Amino acid sequence: MDTAAPARLEIPSDRSPVRRVQMLGYASGNFGKNVLASTMDFFLLFILTERWGISPAAAGLVVMTGLVWDGVCDPLIGRLVDRSADRLGAYRRMLFVGAPVVGIFFAIFFLRPGAPGSLGQHAIMVWAITIVLLFRSAYSVCDVAHNALMMQLTRTPGAATTVSGLRYMFSCCGTLAVAYCAPAFVDPDRDGGHALVVVAGLAAVAYVVTLWLSAAAAPRSMAVSTHAQNGSFAWIVGNRPLLMLLALALAQALTLPVLARSVAYIGKGVIHDAGWTGRALATLALAQLVTLPGWVALARRRERRVVLRFALVAIAIGLGIFAAGPATMIAGIAVFGAGNAGLQMMIWILLADAVDHGERRTGVRLEGLPVALLLLTLKVGGGLSGALLGRGLSAIGWTVGRPLVQESRDLLLTMAWSIPLVGALAGLAIVLGSTPARLNRPAAIA
Repeated sequence: MDTAAPARLEIPSDRSPVRRVQMLGYASGNFGKNVLASTMDFFLLFILTERWGISPAAAGLVVMTGLVWDGVCDPLIGRLVDRSADRLGAYRRMLFVGAPVVGIFFAIFFLRPGAPGSLGQHAIMVWAITIVLLFRSAYSVCDVAHNALMMQLTRTPGAATTVSGLRYMFSCCGTLAVAYCAPAFVDPDRDGGHALVVVAGLAAVAYVVTLWLSAAAAPRSMAVSTHAQNGSFAWIVGNRPLLMLLALALAQALTLPVLARSVAYIGKGVIHDAGWTGRALATLALAQLVTLPGWVALARRRERRVVLRFALVAIAIGLGIFAAGPATMIAGIAVFGAGNAGLQMMIWILLADAVDHGERRTGVRLEGLPVALLLLTLKVGGGLSGALLGRGLSAIGWTVGRPLVQESRDLLLTMAWSIPLVGALAGLAIVLGSTPARLNRPAAIA
């Protein structure tokens, strides 16, 4: 049995600090990614039910199918990337070629497939699933490449906190842009649907430009393992910090998105004000953006476990405030967003820690595969969450053009906060039940 250490490229710059301007250029890709991801996350279900007239349960299946397919593609792409002798070159090529394809399929989705009423439900379902699967396939390629690229930027002390904070800052700006354009999605047929087409086109352009900028900012050379990745299964199974992270990611992806996805339905069916949806989403994004510097500072000084506890408790408190009644819903969304900022930032810091842990333990550095497994977990959880919301809307009697009775409105609001609360409490249980040593390392200052 060969027990020799894996061969490595000897490049003196392996641990040289990455310049802040490179980190900033790389992180800008999260703006375009989140513009598209937030649009699909917040409004895909709503567009399918309100514009195309698909039943909520069937629309939930479309959401689930797209995200699960995207997630299944991720590990296949990640394993291929990890086998590449030139990972950084592969990341850049995938972003430069894949980004325009993603933008095209995203924009096509919002074009009406024929005159209103000209296509039956079966044809609409086939069209929706086809476009969503094409979009998700291309998105998976770019998503794995962009997120794996982060692992090459976080190999010096404290870099993971800096890069993760910058990424989430751009993500919040993307969510703000989507919130500003919410009326185009909540009322998709206004101005003959032209506003929706223009907004979708601008979102696609933003995605392509920022992903190209991210690729251009990538380092040109860094050391990577050249050892054949035949032990990747053992690398994953033996990486306990990664397994803990995947459990946490599944708990939050399965539950927390229900609140944001419910906002468009609450604005239309409970508040009876399409503008409320935009204000709610803007509040969510602003709360995340404003509190992000505080989370970054806290992550540099306190243990990972402590920061995660604070974030999850803040999420739970926000949901409790939201549940108190219509007068406090916006305030609850703000507190929820503040906690979610800390949680989402910490997820990517923990992933960088897990990659480093696996390299120290085995001498082999995998990047694409652990990134892909996290994305698989997040997307499958998000897909199941979309299907769950669709079934819930059907159960409470949501029908296009028909107002909700008071009991249904109450059930919609209860669903919006209770499911995420279960996820926050499950996340707390996972964090509290983990071995302290795995989460107790604070980030050094970059």
